[in-house]
Amino acid sequence: MRPMSSTEFDAFREREIRGYANEQVSAGNWTQDEAESRSAEQTDSLLPLGIETPGTLLLIAETPEGVQIGHVWVALQRPPGSGSRAWIYDIEIEPEHRGKGFGRALLVAAEEETARHGISKIGLNVFGSNTTARSLYESAGYQVASTQMYKELVRGGTSGSH
Repeated sequence: MRPMSSTEFDAFREREIRGYANEQVSAGNWTQDEAESRSAEQTDSLLPLGIETPGTLLLIAETPEGVQIGHVWVALQRPPGSGSRAWIYDIEIEPEHRGKGFGRALLVAAEEETARHGISKIGLNVFGSNTTARSLYESAGYQVASTQMYKELVRGGTSGSH
């Protein structure tokens, strides 16, 4: 792993905004019309100084040959002032490199880097439909802290039996 450059950050920010907006729409949390602007607002509020945002790790994962295979975004304190608890906002392996153990290696490397900063606890969110990521996190020792559920209602009643 190595720190993200400012040029890489610009591309990361754009992908992050689009990806997070799409996830929120898929999860039923936001409408398509509002998703991109809300995602940009949240991303920019969390990373107001880009790669220079204090308390933030923005790291690139590369193969020994220098091929970029993924990234991780870790806030060393979430929420600010919360003591020794970090938060993984995003971790991603490029699609062509998935299924080869790089995701697990990146997760472990991010945990080790976080621990080097004196942090003793780390958390993350994962969308319920992302079964691959959920399996990785559970096998890496992450525990479920909460579960959110929702149900689409049919106008004029519910969609279940009486």
